[in-house]
Amino acid sequence: MFLFPRLPWGMRMMMCTNSDRYQAAPNFLGLPDSIASRATAGAWILPIPYEGTTSYGAGTRDGPAAILAASRQVEWFDHRVGCEPVVDFGVHTLNPLALSHDSPEATVTMIEDAVAAILTGTPAPRTLAVLGGEHTVSVGVARGLARGGISDFVVVQIDAHADLRAAYEGTPYSHACAARRIVELAPIFQVGIRNISAEGHRFRRGCDRLTTVFAERALTDRTYLDELGAFVRDKHVYLTIDLDGLDPSIMPAVGTPEPGGLLWMDVLAIVDTVAREAAHVPALDVVELAPIPGLRAPDFLAAKLVYSIVSRVLGKGEDS
Repeated sequence: MFLFPRLPWGMRMMMCTNSDRYQAAPNFLGLPDSIASRATAGAWILPIPYEGTTSYGAGTRDGPAAILAASRQVEWFDHRVGCEPVVDFGVHTLNPLALSHDSPEATVTMIEDAVAAILTGTPAPRTLAVLGGEHTVSVGVARGLARGGISDFVVVQIDAHADLRAAYEGTPYSHACAARRIVELAPIFQVGIRNISAEGHRFRRGCDRLTTVFAERALTDRTYLDELGAFVRDKHVYLTIDLDGLDPSIMPAVGTPEPGGLLWMDVLAIVDTVAREAAHVPALDVVELAPIPGLRAPDFLAAKLVYSIVSRVLGKGEDS
């Protein structure tokens, strides 16, 4: 495929304007400036390439860049609603957050500061979509929501792991402690869990701010979606998706894969429930992608998932 007809080089250069010579800055979906403007976009993308406490497979620092690259292949058109939703609400992509690696706690504080500043700034997005990075990122996002004036939010967590340890490998800000830190701020509804420590199990059973739907139930009994709907109804919702919540048959590119996970339509059923029942989804994240060289499908899945979520929470969520 050629950008220009097969003309002599000099003639091609004469036809080329300054703007034609360079690719646009990398942004989510490869959007033109008219749809990606900070001033008008309803959704903002914040890449946070943090990896500091991973304990098995590495590579989550490369997740945000891989999602952005794959997103340029995602079709804008959504057959469910018969249009290109992104044209209506717009998506602006921020530069990746510059992080200090002094300690996991310092990183969480930097993320908190950034998210609070974004949500209280002018302009501000209707929905902030964070691309991780390891799941510790979500602690900073949750704290940023609270500081940003959204103190009454609830959390929906898709994950293979309960992430309920008080501390792990010497820090309370490990990826294995993400939900334990977040539940200090807001109630959590977990879906897809199939790996939990004895400590986490004891904590879960004694915590009235935590609902856990294990994968066995989520895959065989969808009545839990009614419970989820009641949990988020008319609430501000923070949706956090650790990609290892999906089955490794479709999402192998994670640091800690677990068999028996959710499939694509299972995840979309959760997203649709949140989009339909929640008053607002001020923030969401998709975290823990650890790209595998030469394997594009997981990167593309993550990118399409981000677009699917944003389209449902900002656009039309029902079939037409």
